[in-house]
Amino acid sequence: MATRLELIEQLKLNYEIPYVSDKGEIVDSTTVTINEHRQGVSISYILCQSTEEKLNLLFPAEGVDHLVQLIKKILQDLEIKPANIILQIWEYSPVNRLYSVEGRAPVNKQRDTVLLILTKAPFVYKFGYELVLWHQAMHAKDRWEYRFPSTHPLLEAAEWLDVLWHFSIDGRLERLAKPHYSKAERLEEAIRILPGLQPQVRELGDELWGKEVTLTQLLEIGKGLGLELPIL
Repeated sequence: MATRLELIEQLKLNYEIPYVSDKGEIVDSTTVTINEHRQGVSISYILCQSTEEKLNLLFPAEGVDHLVQLIKKILQDLEIKPANIILQIWEYSPVNRLYSVEGRAPVNKQRDTVLLILTKAPFVYKFGYELVLWHQAMHAKDRWEYRFPSTHPLLEAAEWLDVLWHFSIDGRLERLAKPHYSKAERLEEAIRILPGLQPQVRELGDELWGKEVTLTQLLEIGKGLGLELPIL
């Protein structure tokens, strides 16, 4: 009898913008191990201890099914129609952690696969999966529709870039009446990251809130502010 942790498939995703390791190695793809298929979504589990008991404790089947249903509904509402949806769930570890405590949502360069990476972290316990999934799905939408490039999930962009992007994302979620951070929360975040540019940040918050933007536009704004541009 198959277990939920059995390796049943490996899927390779390619990206337009690679990750460059500390050794200078250029990595332009990831290979995702698939353990289950649930309701048309491929599931990948990353555990500190890969045991069936640990999996059922952290990610019970009914909980994963709820996430799958939520993800499919969110992508449908955002008119993202990938041939493949992958949900990769990480057990949180403060020691061995590759991704942010919130998650990532890369898409491959062929635009046929969306990979939603979630970490069962204190962040998620506090705010809940629904807010996290809507936020990450909006990042995926901007990549899916070519406003932003397909980027390797390990690539860390400049913090200010994410800060400006968040004004766009949460403003659009507000307009859709979906879970989101408020403009006040995003302003607080931006001022913390860019303390010397408070007047400009407030003006940009109003300008970008709820507006579709591209990576090129945000880089131009950063250049105008004299910020260090990321290597992309």
